[in-house]
Amino acid sequence: MTGEDEPLETEEVEEARVAFRSQPHPIPADARVTYKLAQIALVLNVFNKQSASIENLHLFTWSLQNRRRGQMLLSWWAGNRLANTITKRSDPHLQVALNVGLIRGMVKISGPNNHRVTLAPQGILFARQIESDDELMAAEKTFLRQFRRLSDASVARHLTRSV
Repeated sequence: MTGEDEPLETEEVEEARVAFRSQPHPIPADARVTYKLAQIALVLNVFNKQSASIENLHLFTWSLQNRRRGQMLLSWWAGNRLANTITKRSDPHLQVALNVGLIRGMVKISGPNNHRVTLAPQGILFARQIESDDELMAAEKTFLRQFRRLSDASVARHLTRSV
């Protein structure tokens, strides 16, 4: 080449080989919209009136992502670890799932600044279907049952009492 962009010779183009190979890149379960919608349904189902602030929904879906996070939340809840280490925990995949849930009629967004998420009838049905199968999302259900019935007020009380 002379420094200027020169077109490739026809012979070079004809001899060029392009090969495609399948290289699967699995999507982690917590990034899959269907799984995230199931988490949302389970979390909201343990809150009074199947409704929670977006911050609490983030916190609880974040805590379901792995055992360590779940143990951290349980420790804060029990007052064994300072809750001021919590600041805000967020689930990066939650917003996409909420948008899909909203479009599918599974959740409703309400409240000042649209910060409250509530299960719609479709979401309540979905949560009941998950709850009815003991093997489906067993670890998540077992974890959430440790908190009994939740409310935004109970979360605030438990997580701010040790500050």
